[in-house]
Amino acid sequence: MVNWRFLLITAICCAVLVCSVPALPREYSVLPWMDNAPTGEPKAPVPIEPWQVPPVPALLVLVAIFLPFCLVPIEILVSCAGILVLNFRRIRKERVLENECRASIRAYIVAHPGAGFTEIERGVPVNRGTLEYHLGILRRERLVVAFSGNRRRCYFENGGRFSPSEMDAIARLRTGSNFSICEYLSGSPDASRGDIARWMKTTGSTVSWHMRNLCDARLVSIEKEGKCVTYRLTSAAAEVLEKIGCAPGA
Repeated sequence: MVNWRFLLITAICCAVLVCSVPALPREYSVLPWMDNAPTGEPKAPVPIEPWQVPPVPALLVLVAIFLPFCLVPIEILVSCAGILVLNFRRIRKERVLENECRASIRAYIVAHPGAGFTEIERGVPVNRGTLEYHLGILRRERLVVAFSGNRRRCYFENGGRFSPSEMDAIARLRTGSNFSICEYLSGSPDASRGDIARWMKTTGSTVSWHMRNLCDARLVSIEKEGKCVTYRLTSAAAEVLEKIGCAPGA
Protein backbone atom coordinates (compact mmCIF):
# COMPACT_ATOMS: atom_id res chain seq x y z
CA MET A 1 0.00 0.00 0.00
CA VAL A 2 1.39 3.44 -0.99
CA ASN A 3 2.28 5.67 1.96
CA TRP A 4 0.93 8.98 0.66
CA ARG A 5 1.97 10.88 3.78
CA PHE A 6 5.63 9.89 3.30
CA LEU A 7 5.53 10.79 -0.41
CA LEU A 8 3.95 14.19 0.33
CA ILE A 9 6.53 15.09 2.98
CA THR A 10 9.36 13.96 0.69
CA ALA A 11 8.02 16.15 -2.13
CA ILE A 12 7.82 19.17 0.19
CA CYS A 13 11.39 18.64 1.41
CA CYS A 14 12.62 18.47 -2.20
CA ALA A 15 10.73 21.66 -3.00
CA VAL A 16 12.36 23.35 0.01
CA LEU A 17 15.84 22.39 -1.22
CA VAL A 18 15.11 23.59 -4.74
CA CYS A 19 13.59 26.89 -3.61
CA SER A 20 16.43 27.53 -1.14
CA VAL A 21 19.09 27.73 -3.88
CA PRO A 22 18.34 31.38 -4.82
CA ALA A 23 18.63 32.37 -1.14
CA LEU A 24 22.37 31.60 -1.06
CA PRO A 25 24.62 34.66 -1.40
CA ARG A 26 26.25 35.03 -4.82
CA GLU A 27 29.54 36.52 -3.59
CA TYR A 28 31.72 34.20 -5.61
CA SER A 29 33.01 34.06 -9.17
CA VAL A 30 34.35 31.42 -11.51
CA LEU A 31 37.32 32.21 -13.69
CA PRO A 32 39.23 29.97 -16.10
CA TRP A 33 42.49 28.67 -14.70
CA MET A 34 45.03 29.21 -17.48
CA ASP A 35 48.74 29.59 -16.81
CA ASN A 36 48.54 31.53 -13.57
CA ALA A 37 46.53 30.63 -10.48
CA PRO A 38 44.10 33.31 -9.28
CA THR A 39 45.33 35.57 -6.56
CA GLY A 40 43.52 36.64 -3.44
CA GLU A 41 41.92 34.84 -0.58
CA PRO A 42 38.98 32.47 -1.27
CA LYS A 43 35.60 33.78 -0.24
CA ALA A 44 33.51 31.56 1.99
CA PRO A 45 29.68 31.66 1.83
CA VAL A 46 28.22 34.25 4.12
CA PRO A 47 25.49 32.85 6.44
CA ILE A 48 22.16 34.64 6.38
CA GLU A 49 19.79 35.36 9.24
CA PRO A 50 16.44 33.57 9.56
CA TRP A 51 14.48 36.69 8.62
CA GLN A 52 16.50 36.89 5.39
CA VAL A 53 15.12 33.56 4.13
CA PRO A 54 12.64 34.06 1.25
CA PRO A 55 8.97 33.50 2.19
CA VAL A 56 8.34 30.49 -0.06
CA PRO A 57 11.12 28.26 1.35
CA ALA A 58 10.23 29.31 4.89
CA LEU A 59 6.58 28.42 4.32
CA LEU A 60 7.48 25.04 2.84
CA VAL A 61 9.68 24.23 5.84
CA LEU A 62 6.86 25.07 8.26
CA VAL A 63 4.42 22.92 6.24
CA ALA A 64 6.86 19.98 6.26
CA ILE A 65 7.18 20.26 10.05
CA PHE A 66 3.51 20.61 10.98
CA LEU A 67 1.86 18.64 8.16
CA PRO A 68 2.13 15.20 9.87
CA PHE A 69 0.27 16.56 12.91
CA CYS A 70 -2.43 18.10 10.70
CA LEU A 71 -3.02 14.90 8.70
CA VAL A 72 -4.14 12.87 11.74
CA PRO A 73 -7.35 14.87 12.45
CA ILE A 74 -8.02 15.08 8.71
CA GLU A 75 -7.82 11.29 8.43
CA ILE A 76 -10.18 10.93 11.40
CA LEU A 77 -12.69 13.31 9.80
CA VAL A 78 -12.49 11.46 6.47
CA SER A 79 -13.06 8.12 8.22
CA CYS A 80 -16.09 9.48 10.09
CA ALA A 81 -17.48 10.87 6.84
CA GLY A 82 -17.07 7.46 5.20
CA ILE A 83 -18.95 5.77 8.04
CA LEU A 84 -21.78 8.29 7.74
CA VAL A 85 -22.00 7.77 3.98
CA LEU A 86 -22.14 3.98 4.37
CA ASN A 87 -24.80 4.32 7.06
CA PHE A 88 -26.97 6.46 4.79
CA ARG A 89 -26.62 3.91 2.00
CA ARG A 90 -27.94 1.13 4.25
CA ILE A 91 -31.32 -0.20 3.15
CA ARG A 92 -34.10 1.02 5.38
CA LYS A 93 -36.29 -1.64 6.97
CA GLU A 94 -39.51 -0.28 5.51
CA ARG A 95 -37.98 -0.50 2.02
CA VAL A 96 -36.42 -3.96 2.31
CA LEU A 97 -39.32 -5.73 0.60
CA GLU A 98 -39.46 -3.24 -2.27
CA ASN A 99 -36.94 -5.47 -4.01
CA GLU A 100 -38.94 -8.07 -5.95
CA CYS A 101 -36.41 -10.88 -5.53
CA ARG A 102 -36.05 -10.28 -1.79
CA ALA A 103 -39.82 -10.15 -1.34
CA SER A 104 -40.16 -13.45 -3.22
CA ILE A 105 -37.57 -15.10 -0.96
CA ARG A 106 -39.39 -13.99 2.19
CA ALA A 107 -42.77 -15.04 0.75
CA TYR A 108 -41.37 -18.52 0.03
CA ILE A 109 -40.05 -18.81 3.59
CA VAL A 110 -43.42 -17.75 5.01
CA ALA A 111 -45.22 -20.33 2.85
CA HIS A 112 -42.61 -23.05 3.53
CA PRO A 113 -41.44 -22.62 7.13
CA GLY A 114 -38.23 -24.46 7.84
CA ALA A 115 -37.07 -24.40 4.23
CA GLY A 116 -33.34 -24.90 3.75
CA PHE A 117 -30.98 -22.93 1.53
CA THR A 118 -31.08 -25.45 -1.33
CA GLU A 119 -34.86 -25.69 -1.21
CA ILE A 120 -35.23 -21.89 -1.38
CA GLU A 121 -32.73 -21.80 -4.24
CA ARG A 122 -34.88 -24.24 -6.21
CA GLY A 123 -38.19 -22.67 -5.27
CA VAL A 124 -37.62 -18.99 -6.05
CA PRO A 125 -35.37 -19.60 -8.21
CA VAL A 126 -32.23 -17.48 -7.72
CA ASN A 127 -28.51 -18.07 -7.95
CA ARG A 128 -26.55 -18.93 -4.82
CA GLY A 129 -24.68 -15.64 -4.43
CA THR A 130 -27.81 -13.51 -4.81
CA LEU A 131 -29.71 -15.71 -2.36
CA GLU A 132 -26.97 -15.39 0.26
CA TYR A 133 -27.00 -11.60 -0.13
CA HIS A 134 -30.77 -11.22 0.24
CA LEU A 135 -30.99 -13.70 3.11
CA GLY A 136 -28.33 -11.67 4.89
CA ILE A 137 -30.40 -8.49 4.52
CA LEU A 138 -33.60 -10.22 5.66
CA ARG A 139 -31.84 -11.60 8.73
CA ARG A 140 -30.19 -8.26 9.48
CA GLU A 141 -33.53 -6.48 9.41
CA ARG A 142 -35.04 -9.31 11.51
CA LEU A 143 -37.63 -10.27 8.95
CA VAL A 144 -36.28 -13.81 8.80
CA VAL A 145 -34.51 -15.99 11.38
CA ALA A 146 -32.23 -18.97 10.82
CA PHE A 147 -32.47 -22.07 12.99
CA SER A 148 -29.72 -24.68 13.00
CA GLY A 149 -30.89 -28.14 13.92
CA ASN A 150 -30.47 -31.72 12.80
CA ARG A 151 -27.25 -30.78 10.95
CA ARG A 152 -28.96 -28.25 8.69
CA ARG A 153 -29.99 -24.61 8.72
CA CYS A 154 -33.65 -23.75 8.27
CA TYR A 155 -35.27 -20.36 7.76
CA PHE A 156 -38.44 -19.06 9.38
CA GLU A 157 -40.34 -15.79 9.37
CA ASN A 158 -39.52 -13.71 12.42
CA GLY A 159 -43.00 -13.16 13.78
CA GLY A 160 -43.22 -15.45 16.77
CA ARG A 161 -45.24 -17.98 14.79
CA PHE A 162 -43.09 -20.90 15.93
CA SER A 163 -41.41 -21.58 19.25
CA PRO A 164 -37.80 -22.90 19.36
CA SER A 165 -39.07 -26.43 20.06
CA GLU A 166 -41.44 -26.21 17.08
CA MET A 167 -38.59 -24.96 14.89
CA ASP A 168 -36.54 -27.95 15.95
CA ALA A 169 -39.43 -30.31 15.13
CA ILE A 170 -39.92 -28.72 11.71
CA ALA A 171 -36.19 -28.97 11.00
CA ARG A 172 -36.37 -32.70 11.69
CA LEU A 173 -39.58 -33.15 9.70
CA ARG A 174 -38.04 -31.57 6.63
CA THR A 175 -35.29 -34.18 6.45
CA GLY A 176 -35.79 -36.94 3.90
CA SER A 177 -39.14 -38.73 4.07
CA ASN A 178 -39.95 -37.72 7.65
CA PHE A 179 -42.65 -35.23 6.70
CA SER A 180 -44.38 -37.68 4.37
CA ILE A 181 -44.42 -40.38 7.04
CA CYS A 182 -45.81 -38.00 9.69
CA GLU A 183 -48.41 -36.73 7.26
CA TYR A 184 -49.45 -40.32 6.58
CA LEU A 185 -49.67 -41.05 10.30
CA SER A 186 -51.84 -37.97 10.86
CA GLY A 187 -54.46 -39.55 8.60
CA SER A 188 -53.76 -43.17 9.54
CA PRO A 189 -52.94 -43.36 13.26
CA ASP A 190 -51.77 -46.67 14.73
CA ALA A 191 -50.27 -47.73 11.40
CA SER A 192 -47.87 -50.67 11.47
CA ARG A 193 -44.46 -50.91 9.87
CA GLY A 194 -45.97 -53.01 7.08
CA ASP A 195 -48.65 -50.39 6.41
CA ILE A 196 -46.05 -47.65 6.12
CA ALA A 197 -43.78 -49.83 3.95
CA ARG A 198 -46.62 -50.57 1.51
CA TRP A 199 -47.56 -46.90 1.36
CA MET A 200 -43.95 -45.80 0.77
CA LYS A 201 -43.30 -48.77 -1.55
CA THR A 202 -40.09 -49.61 0.26
CA THR A 203 -38.67 -52.29 2.57
CA GLY A 204 -39.47 -52.80 6.22
CA SER A 205 -35.86 -52.12 7.25
CA THR A 206 -35.98 -48.69 5.60
CA VAL A 207 -39.20 -47.89 7.46
CA SER A 208 -37.64 -49.03 10.74
CA TRP A 209 -34.72 -46.67 10.19
CA HIS A 210 -37.04 -43.70 9.59
CA MET A 211 -39.26 -44.55 12.54
CA ARG A 212 -36.28 -44.87 14.85
CA ASN A 213 -35.18 -41.34 13.93
CA LEU A 214 -38.69 -39.96 14.40
CA CYS A 215 -39.00 -41.64 17.78
CA ASP A 216 -35.63 -40.23 18.86
CA ALA A 217 -36.91 -36.78 17.86
CA ARG A 218 -40.07 -37.41 19.93
CA LEU A 219 -42.30 -36.87 16.92
CA VAL A 220 -43.66 -40.43 16.85
CA SER A 221 -44.56 -42.78 19.69
CA ILE A 222 -44.55 -46.59 19.63
CA GLU A 223 -47.30 -48.79 20.96
CA LYS A 224 -46.74 -52.54 21.32
CA GLU A 225 -49.38 -55.21 21.81
CA GLY A 226 -47.68 -58.57 21.77
CA LYS A 227 -45.83 -58.81 18.47
CA CYS A 228 -47.86 -56.03 16.90
CA VAL A 229 -46.06 -52.66 16.79
CA THR A 230 -47.92 -49.53 15.76
CA TYR A 231 -46.91 -45.89 15.45
CA ARG A 232 -48.73 -42.72 16.40
CA LEU A 233 -47.86 -39.03 16.14
CA THR A 234 -47.04 -37.19 19.34
CA SER A 235 -49.08 -34.13 20.28
CA ALA A 236 -46.11 -31.86 19.45
CA ALA A 237 -45.81 -33.32 15.94
CA ALA A 238 -49.57 -33.02 15.38
CA GLU A 239 -49.48 -29.33 16.34
CA VAL A 240 -46.55 -28.66 14.05
CA LEU A 241 -48.25 -30.37 11.12
CA GLU A 242 -51.37 -28.35 11.74
CA LYS A 243 -49.38 -25.11 11.72
CA ILE A 244 -47.43 -25.99 8.60
CA GLY A 245 -50.39 -27.19 6.60
CA CYS A 246 -48.36 -28.23 3.54
CA ALA A 247 -45.63 -30.64 2.59
CA PRO A 248 -42.07 -29.57 1.83
CA GLY A 249 -41.57 -28.31 -1.66
CA ALA A 250 -45.25 -27.82 -2.24
